[in-house]
Amino acid sequence: MPPALRIRPYKDFLTPALHRRFVSAMAVLIILCYAESLAIGQYNGWFWTWFPLGRAGIRAGLLFISAFSVFILRVAQLHVGIRTTTSPLETFRLYAFRYDTVQTALWYFFSAWFFCEVLIFSSAEASNIRWITSAASFERPRLNERPIFLMSHFLILGLSQTVLHLFYDYDRVDMPVSKAKPEVILPPLTQIYNKSLRMAFSALFRAIGMTLLSPIIYVFFIRRTAWSYTLAFAKFFWSLPKSTSLPTTWPFHIKILGKTFTGGFLIILLWEIANIAFSAYVAQEPLKNERPITHESRDPNGSLLTGLNGKKLQTRAFAFWELVYISQRFQGRRKMIYEDIDRKGGSAWAQILAACLNVINGVESRITEYQTPPVVIPAVAPVDPSQALPHIAQPPSRESIFANSPPPKSRKDAAAHLVGDFAKRHGHSRDAKSPQLIEQAKESLRDPAAMVPSGLQAAVKDNVTFLLKTTFAWPFRHTYRRRIAAVVLGSPYGDVGITVDAVDALTRLAVCSLTEDQYGNVQRDVKLIIQTLTSAVKRLESFKQSIGFHWTDVEKKQQSPEVDTILASMKGSLQELLAAFGDYSQDLRLSQSDMRNAREAAADTGVEMAQKR
Repeated sequence: MPPALRIRPYKDFLTPALHRRFVSAMAVLIILCYAESLAIGQYNGWFWTWFPLGRAGIRAGLLFISAFSVFILRVAQLHVGIRTTTSPLETFRLYAFRYDTVQTALWYFFSAWFFCEVLIFSSAEASNIRWITSAASFERPRLNERPIFLMSHFLILGLSQTVLHLFYDYDRVDMPVSKAKPEVILPPLTQIYNKSLRMAFSALFRAIGMTLLSPIIYVFFIRRTAWSYTLAFAKFFWSLPKSTSLPTTWPFHIKILGKTFTGGFLIILLWEIANIAFSAYVAQEPLKNERPITHESRDPNGSLLTGLNGKKLQTRAFAFWELVYISQRFQGRRKMIYEDIDRKGGSAWAQILAACLNVINGVESRITEYQTPPVVIPAVAPVDPSQALPHIAQPPSRESIFANSPPPKSRKDAAAHLVGDFAKRHGHSRDAKSPQLIEQAKESLRDPAAMVPSGLQAAVKDNVTFLLKTTFAWPFRHTYRRRIAAVVLGSPYGDVGITVDAVDALTRLAVCSLTEDQYGNVQRDVKLIIQTLTSAVKRLESFKQSIGFHWTDVEKKQQSPEVDTILASMKGSLQELLAAFGDYSQDLRLSQSDMRNAREAAADTGVEMAQKR
């Protein structure tokens, strides 16, 4: 391919668009940091207090470093789709001990530490929160415990924010599932404004709670260690007393508690707005100047195809989002797809069809893989030809008949061995059932569950079920919604929007081809699209009924909004295809059986799909 027509990867157009959104989000943070710098600064007159080129601007720039660390974290761990695990305990097991977890904690610790340093630096001398207290000329300077407590408080806030960040999966970019309605995507500033009041109240309550809890945590778990390490570090820079004993007074002065509350409220608000601003700006439409982002490419269709077949889930999510918009809004780009027939690897329509069908067929393949148990092929040892012949009796043992029996390997085997010795010492009984009783006794000792009466087993099961209904047992429940989502959407992350986009894009491109496809390439594949959607709908509905409930699922709610959304999209698309191509079923080589199955699959679309259309 000539260099002028070389296909640029989809990320070459997506990355600059994301960078522009990052800049917009950072502008919001700069305004917030400037407002917070006014809140923590000293009053130096009406003009110099707010003058941007003075101390207020310097503090705002320093606070922006604390906020920008959240952006670095979000860029490093950005993903789309929900975490598909069968239970909260499995989520903890898979995600708690990863490098991403450590990275999240480190960035929040850095942000909290830097914010606290700016707060200490901006405080007046009268607040007495400097690291070193001034002393008389004949005394050595002393280490102040108040900033140590203040720093510990902010680090505790960083740890609590890390837990919330991981628990609620702040790294996920929440894209709209259905792109059929343009008005569902609100402007980023509108999203931030709508959530600002809730964020302020949440930050207020958390700041009050941590202000009351931090002194307790500091006294019992942190004080001695924090004092000793800070003192050892401070001796490198100041001539401090050699004594390492703790101060006799507590650092919980009313002014310090006021600083912990004010600073805690401001930094929590900064973290929350930084996360919401990042998610709001990143999850915007893949458009540039009201056109698809690949519009400026030398080969728009080729760049779009690289995104549809990308390895990263977020790249494919934006590419399918753009494909939906092309199929619905941009007639010129649709015609380019229909007319692009001389392309390496097949026409543009054929490659788009393959990419969309791979997403739809992926649902069925994951269901098949789940329902088909893995086949375990036992290892076959090589057989000696001389031993392959049939034997009338077992060959004699080569072990010494005078050797003692091998010692038991466990307590259960030891108990069974004692039962066998007892029976041998008392000779053979005339009762024919005695050997059977001995074997039953030995098996019962090896399997303690067999010795438990059925009534006791039922009582234990009832108690376990009662415990599972409590709030504390929530992490152990394998709910119906989690289990079916893990199968249908895939792992470790699954995005409903990609499947819905693939279905909607195929439907709109097929329907629009009736008037825009001059070569008639799309009509030849309508039969395949209808058959694929019909098979997928029936397979999903059958799987919803057959998966059943896990024994830990005490709620027994057969609800799955993710699967219902996919089913509604497929059924609605089938209805549109049948309405558009029903009169041409014979020309499309659709048999009466295919049409009947498609109509049955498209029945009972539901209220949600009617509202969507």
